[in-house]
Amino acid sequence: MVNPAPNSVEPAPILSIEALEKSYGAVEVLKSISLSIDAGDFLVLVGPSGCGKSTLLNCIAGLEETSSGTISIDGRDVTNIPPRDRDIAMVFQSYALYPTMTVAENIAFGMKIRKVERSEQDRKIADVAKLLQIEHLLNRRPAHLSGGQRQRVAMGRALVREPKLFLFDEPLSNLDAKLRVEMRAEIKALHQRLDASIVYVTHDQIEAMTLGTKIVVLKDGVIQQFATPAEIYDTPANLFVADFMGSPPMNLVAARVSPRDQGVSIRFGEGADEHAISATNPPVALAAYSDKPVIVGIRPEDFSVAKGGSLDLTLRAEMTEHAGSDNFTTFALAGKRLMARLSGKARVAVGDEVPLSVDTSHICYFDPQTTRRIA
Repeated sequence: MVNPAPNSVEPAPILSIEALEKSYGAVEVLKSISLSIDAGDFLVLVGPSGCGKSTLLNCIAGLEETSSGTISIDGRDVTNIPPRDRDIAMVFQSYALYPTMTVAENIAFGMKIRKVERSEQDRKIADVAKLLQIEHLLNRRPAHLSGGQRQRVAMGRALVREPKLFLFDEPLSNLDAKLRVEMRAEIKALHQRLDASIVYVTHDQIEAMTLGTKIVVLKDGVIQQFATPAEIYDTPANLFVADFMGSPPMNLVAARVSPRDQGVSIRFGEGADEHAISATNPPVALAAYSDKPVIVGIRPEDFSVAKGGSLDLTLRAEMTEHAGSDNFTTFALAGKRLMARLSGKARVAVGDEVPLSVDTSHICYFDPQTTRRIA
């Protein structure tokens, strides 16, 4: 192990937020938000409508005043500094392009205001146009562009600023489904090529999982979890995160657990409707819940049609949705609807009694009172 050099200084986070709060009168929109990210991180703010994600982005941008707390960008406190002096660039949902200007003029507008040399403007326009593959569009006006092309222009206008921090406010929400997927891939590739520092707002958890290096899940102005996409998907902090992150979401079913041979027995339902499966390597804290109610979380992809002696459950199929490579099948378990993501080759019809295997290595357990994951 190499020890750091004497007097070496850790680089400041590119963005640091401490105890940030925002209220409109008596209404608290953001409640004690604290987080930090390093240079090159892609932070996604995700949550349902009204959770405070756009307000948080606007506070970072300086478009909203904070009620309390601090915001620092690259080690500089910018809490009370106007947006133009924060060294940020923002890409809006609505593109915000000037209709009477060409693509080149839209990209150059901010540089023109800052009195950047014309030769430097031309160089930067050419560079970002090549990067975004819009060289052939430079003389067109926004009215003659598709939605995806307009979004590329808006991104180009942000890129020429070479800011410390890029802010994206639901930039793909106005695009159709196919174009969203294409633009999502382009934004991810752009981030990787430039190693840019990005804060990105979306209500789409698929966007959050595929784009982010870090994710903040918000609900009612409170951070529910701040972690990597893998951590949030595999070990959700509470029932809200478990239900919100994932498509289809995690199945959450009431159960009771009891110790059994290096593991636990999980019992769903009662009497004639009881079903039981066994799981190994349960979390240590689960020992305190023996024969007490818990909520068990199982991802849809952790079910498969049983083969040989691997049977765990036999459930009746209530609905099937064939989606090519996947067969999404709904079952009833202990009075709760349960979704299984089976192979598209699985031949399952409504009414079939389907033998299922469960990969129990990814099961999550939650306290029904606190809603937090039992670790």
